[in-house]
Amino acid sequence: MAEFANKRTRGAFIAGVFSMQGFGILMSSLVFMIVCSIFEASANKHNLEKPSELALSVNIALIPPESDMAWRLILMFGAIPASMTYYWRMKMPETARY
Repeated sequence: MAEFANKRTRGAFIAGVFSMQGFGILMSSLVFMIVCSIFEASANKHNLEKPSELALSVNIALIPPESDMAWRLILMFGAIPASMTYYWRMKMPETARY
């Protein structure tokens, strides 16, 4: 990526590229919290108990049937920027030989 930037803006460009890693981590945490809160609301709709509210003799908490989709949705949301990055990287011209 650095070879496409001019000399004056190369440092800012590289700093922007690396700062997007932190932004991606924050956004992934936000997506995770949103999806989990939606499924927690779904569990409350089904009147299921939280694991902390169960008796000590019960070691399995009841879960809503839709909760299996939570990890799949989170994985799909994560695949969107990854596939966009792959597509744009394949469209980028190769570096000229020195």
